[in-house]
Amino acid sequence: MSAVRGRGPVTSVVLDRDGTVFDFSRMFLRFVLDLHAVERVPPPPDAEIMGAAYWDEVVSGRLRVGAVRVRDRVDLAVRDYMSHGALFPGVPEMLVRLSEAGIRVALVSAWVGTRATLDLLEGYGVGHCVSAVLTRDDLAGLGLGLDDATAKGVLARRALIGAGHRWGERLCVVGDSPADVALGRGLDALVVGVRTGNGHRLPETPPDGPDLFLDSAAELHEVLTGSRGPAARERSAEEGPVTSSGPRGGVVIQVDGKRSGRT
Repeated sequence: MSAVRGRGPVTSVVLDRDGTVFDFSRMFLRFVLDLHAVERVPPPPDAEIMGAAYWDEVVSGRLRVGAVRVRDRVDLAVRDYMSHGALFPGVPEMLVRLSEAGIRVALVSAWVGTRATLDLLEGYGVGHCVSAVLTRDDLAGLGLGLDDATAKGVLARRALIGAGHRWGERLCVVGDSPADVALGRGLDALVVGVRTGNGHRLPETPPDGPDLFLDSAAELHEVLTGSRGPAARERSAEEGPVTSSGPRGGVVIQVDGKRSGRT
């Protein structure tokens, strides 16, 4: 079953968690430094730990710290270190504005940590703005056998049902990875990429890349509702509109006066 992109306003949004809404850099860094301390192995520089190549080594299973294969322990970064994580700047306000606009928000991750995610959202006072939160924890026995893209697809469909999305209404998927783009294409949704997390690795144009890019998910409410937050309203009106008509009936999305893409 597919949600039709269609015309009219977006009524539901699927947000990726890691690298899109949540900045896990400090959380992951703390986890790695503690692991090195336990294994009595000197850690590499912080910048190296935070680099994309280091994460690739973790995911591949090649990276070891002492006797520990890091991939076997990495779920602890979420379960035990979430208090070191944070929402990206402006994201709490974005969630509030989407909620005020009546847009349903589902937050999903192919990683673990549903309870920790809910606790962090509540800590920011925005738990009520998110209709459904699902992670690999919610796949029970299925989670072990699914790759990230497949897991995210299953979770997103469940989350949309839980959020009250009506199939046939316009849908938006927001993320920083190829799995997020594939999810959006599978749901026939408007696909929004962000430059945070691993977004710099995404192709620039559809279909492999998103329909449009934003510097941060914090700008999402400007695109979907046409409203601008207090900080945005203080900017000069000369920067231009949030949206303007594009060629062949498309919509050119402009954020801070910069052309970001076409729907």
